[in-house]
Amino acid sequence: MESCYCHALGQQLRIKRSLFVGRTLEQQQVHLELLDTSPPRADEDWLKAKSYNEVPGPSNLRVLSYFLPGGKLYNMNLIQMNRRMREMYGDIYRFPGLMGKSDVIFTYNPLDFEITYRNEGVWPIRIGLESFTYYRKVHRPDIFGGIGGLVSEQGKEWADIRNKVNPVLMKVKNVRQNLQQIDRISKEFVDKLETLRDPQSHTLSTDFHDLLKKWSFESISFVALNTRMGLLTDHPDPNAATLAKHMTDFFNNSFKYDVQPSIWPYYKTPGFKKFLQTYDHITEITTSYIEAAIRRFEDSQNQNRDNKCVLEQLLAFDKKVAVVMAMDMLMAGIDTTSSAFVTILYHLSRNPTKQAKLRQELQGILSDSSAPLTAENTKNMPYLRACIKEGLRITSITPGNFRITTKDLILSGYRVPRGTGVLMGVLELSNDDQYFSQSEKFMPERWLKQDSVCPEARSRNPFVYLPFGFGPRTCIGKRIAELEMETLLARLLRKYQVTWLGETPLKYESTIILSPYGDIRFKFEPTV
Repeated sequence: MESCYCHALGQQLRIKRSLFVGRTLEQQQVHLELLDTSPPRADEDWLKAKSYNEVPGPSNLRVLSYFLPGGKLYNMNLIQMNRRMREMYGDIYRFPGLMGKSDVIFTYNPLDFEITYRNEGVWPIRIGLESFTYYRKVHRPDIFGGIGGLVSEQGKEWADIRNKVNPVLMKVKNVRQNLQQIDRISKEFVDKLETLRDPQSHTLSTDFHDLLKKWSFESISFVALNTRMGLLTDHPDPNAATLAKHMTDFFNNSFKYDVQPSIWPYYKTPGFKKFLQTYDHITEITTSYIEAAIRRFEDSQNQNRDNKCVLEQLLAFDKKVAVVMAMDMLMAGIDTTSSAFVTILYHLSRNPTKQAKLRQELQGILSDSSAPLTAENTKNMPYLRACIKEGLRITSITPGNFRITTKDLILSGYRVPRGTGVLMGVLELSNDDQYFSQSEKFMPERWLKQDSVCPEARSRNPFVYLPFGFGPRTCIGKRIAELEMETLLARLLRKYQVTWLGETPLKYESTIILSPYGDIRFKFEPTV
């Protein structure tokens, strides 16, 4: 029994190997050091559980064949891959480690989610994008000084950064001090939309999703750097559009080199070298924004201002952390928030009765549509927040949450040794009637605390709905994203009746995030 365990554990502790060739010995050992050092489990439950080798799943050679032309996973996106594998192997399966990666257990059992989260410890291990870590820590240490940021760091190094950042980004009061400016940007978005709207057809003469990306980048630039890019004016910052293009390339290439099997850790292919150039372009543009902001702070250091942006607040603690965190905000704040907003607006546009109910709430807050949103009048927006939750339930930004187990766990009746990757498929379960009654319906009421219309509509298992993750590694941008979406949604739905004009339901492309694509058209008809 113990020898079988040690064999499985030995296989899984491949995690101690470098995520890429060339890491230092200290970096190679960091994940191993975070694992529980207690003896192997020998309790009755563990002994009764099925062995790790019995977890369903393909062999290494078979899974490689799946990705070849004609294979079962060939040319599939992340969502399609997950669904196909679940169809073949069930609600728990093992995806074998390839090209130096460790095995990953995929589970669609919320009891497994809870067990995994409850045993993750104070320093949860979540492997980020390996190419991202390689770029910052190996390829360009001259710029990043050995700091990978919250995505890449683990253990004490991660905790040190998170402890510095949490008071700035996770405290509601601190984030909502940006409400006045975020509201101003949202008003500018509505004004811009109005100039692009045909008064007869009420349709737009531009790509709505691209316009949303400008809004999200304008918003996050202010929060992170106290900088306005002018993206909703006639004189936008010329580098912003270039950065948006590079970010699209980044998401596509991350899927190719970080999710799909790739030989880049052993041989830098021409395609991977081009990907590194994309990283260079993103770094160059974001660094220029950050350096300009720092110079501006230095020039105005004698001015007393109550509201300081994220970069300025973090500079007081650690300049390296401040710069990396601001850079990550600029990178992450474009596609994620805009994609989530399209999803929420889409569901409201397809459900006019829900939209009318939301508008009634907004009219009570803003009797005059041009009145400002304030800390006081935004306290009472339960239905608006319920609409956001419901949209993210149906389509979250990512299909699941990932952890490396630090202890020996029993998941769905199988022994899963410490050091194993676990991917928890929250998106699939959020759209399952077993966990959400009438899951195919857009029902914001299921999130209201006192609503007798659908008392059974909300899942009884809190681990099924986790669009921003859970625990110490909850998404650091959660509060900002919520503020941005609440503000723009209030502005748009207070002024317009929105109708979906796409000929088909909203489609998504799945790389490392879910992003709407295709025929994204709305009608914006002014309300009385």
